[in-house]
Amino acid sequence: MHLLIIPSWYPDEINPLGGLFFQEQAQALKNAGHRVGVIFPERKSLRRFQFKNIKSYISYENDHGIATIRKKGWRWFPRIPYGYSSLYLYDGLVLYEEYVNKYGQPDIIHAHAMFFGGVLASRIEKQYNVPFVVTEHSSDFAKNLIQWWQRKYFLEIYQNVSKLITVSPALGKILTWKYACPKDKIKFIPNLVNTDFFTINTKKPQEKNKFIFFVLSGLEYEKGHHVLLNAFASKFKNIFDTQLWIGGDGARRLNIEKQANDLGISRQVRFLGMLNREQVRDYLQQVDVFVLPSLYETFGVVIIEALASGKPVIATKCGGPECVVTDLNGLLVPRNDVESLADALVKMKECLKLYDPSLIRQDCIDRFSAKEVTKQLEIIYQEILKTKL
Repeated sequence: MHLLIIPSWYPDEINPLGGLFFQEQAQALKNAGHRVGVIFPERKSLRRFQFKNIKSYISYENDHGIATIRKKGWRWFPRIPYGYSSLYLYDGLVLYEEYVNKYGQPDIIHAHAMFFGGVLASRIEKQYNVPFVVTEHSSDFAKNLIQWWQRKYFLEIYQNVSKLITVSPALGKILTWKYACPKDKIKFIPNLVNTDFFTINTKKPQEKNKFIFFVLSGLEYEKGHHVLLNAFASKFKNIFDTQLWIGGDGARRLNIEKQANDLGISRQVRFLGMLNREQVRDYLQQVDVFVLPSLYETFGVVIIEALASGKPVIATKCGGPECVVTDLNGLLVPRNDVESLADALVKMKECLKLYDPSLIRQDCIDRFSAKEVTKQLEIIYQEILKTKL
C-alpha cells in the first residue's frame, strides 16, 4: 500500500521533537511493509528571518527509507489569523504535485490534525480523487480555542474524509457534541510508543535512598505544575528522601521556580530543562513514578513512554489519560484537585511495590506498540480501499 502522510507540524532543525509521534507512526507503517512518503509545508516564524534564505524552496530527504519533501519558507502574514492557512494550502498542493511526479500517486493520504493537514488532504481528494483519513490530536477543541475562521473548514473535511481518527474517546465525543462531526466518521486509535527505545531499566542504577516523582511537559499553565507543587509540598516538605524532578521548559518556568521556593521545597525540586529523546528515556529509567497533572490532554504520549519503561503513573482525568491509565499501571485523580493529587502521591510511594514493572510494560505493548497501532490503521485503510473499488 502506498501511503502519503501530511502532518500539520513536523520535526525540523529548530524543534526536533515537534510532531515526532507523526514521524514515528510513519516509520512504523514503513516497517510494516508499506510504501510511505511525507509532504510538509514548512514555514518558519519571521522572528528567525534571514535575508540569505528569503526565497522559498523545496527540499528532498530520505528519512530512513521515507521519501520526505518539504517546501521551506516564511510565515509572511503573522497578524492575519488565517494567513498561514493560505500559505500552507498553496505550498501543500505544490508539494503534492511534486511528490506524484517523483513517486507516483498514493493509494491513501493520512493527515495529522485537521488544521491544516486535514484541509490540504480534503483539497487533494476533491482535485485528484485520493481518499484520506485524519488523525486529530489538538487540545484546542477541548479548550474552546477554535476560531471562527477555522470552523469554516469543518464541513469541508467532514464531507470528504473517510475516517476521522481521534487519539482518545474523549476527543471524539467533543468533536461530535461541540463541533458537529458525524458520529459514524469517528474512530478511536491511540498514539503509539516505540517499545524498543523505551524499555525497563536493567543496567542503570537508580538514585540510592531517594524516591523520585518525575513530570515531563512544557512549562505552561495548562500542564498543572502549580497543582503538583502544592500537592507535593503538602505531603513531602522537608522529607528530603523524596524529590520531584521537572523536565521541560516554557513560559512559566520562572513562576514555577518561584512557587517551589515560596513553598519551601526548592531543595527537593530539580529542574532538568529541555530534554532530548535519549535524556527522556534515561530519566524515565531512573525515577520511581511518573506524574502528569495536566488540566487538558487529548492523549499524553509521555504517559505511554513511562509505561513502556515499566513505571507506574499518576495522571489527571483531563480527557486523554482515562483511556491509558488503569488499576494495573497507576492512579487517576480529578484535575486541578490538590488534595486528591497529594493523596495519590502518598499512596503511590507507600504502594510502589504492588506495581509490577513487567506487567505494566507488557500491557503497554499490547495496547500501544507500533505493531498494535499499525494493525488498527491497516484495517481502516483496507476498508477504505474496498469501498473505493
